[in-house]
Amino acid sequence: MNVAVRRASEADAEVLSSLNADVQSLHASALPERFKPLGPDTFPATVARTLLVNPSNLVFILEVDSEPAGYAYAEVVHLPESPPRHAWDEVHLHHISVRPAYRRKGVASALLNSVRAAAGEMGISLVTLQVWTFNEGAQAFFRRQGFTPYMARLWNRQAP
Repeated sequence: MNVAVRRASEADAEVLSSLNADVQSLHASALPERFKPLGPDTFPATVARTLLVNPSNLVFILEVDSEPAGYAYAEVVHLPESPPRHAWDEVHLHHISVRPAYRRKGVASALLNSVRAAAGEMGISLVTLQVWTFNEGAQAFFRRQGFTPYMARLWNRQAP
């Protein structure tokens, strides 16, 4: 099995769009009132291309035997100093998705390691992410990778 992680380029827009299908379906199934069902407009290649050309974004694709198996999309975030807080830089992981056939085979770990390495090359030691409470598998994965909660985001949904 030949595994390779590489930075995605604008030419990967269709691949990225396709790889997003699994995570989109998971979210739409769990929270249909928030996430649209998988369709041609949920993460089209045009949207993927916009992410890929943004220099603040880090996008990696992992291939197994030249077949796309997963991707990670992160963003370099510069938070300026304000009266109550210091400035800091972070890399925020927005998406990580692995095709079902490649799960529990180190794909997500390799993608996350690529994001961490890119952050380190820029001198950024903080990687952040958000994970939905329904996604217990992702929460467990990120905890195994050393992530710990640092903020809780709460909601109160009122009936319309």
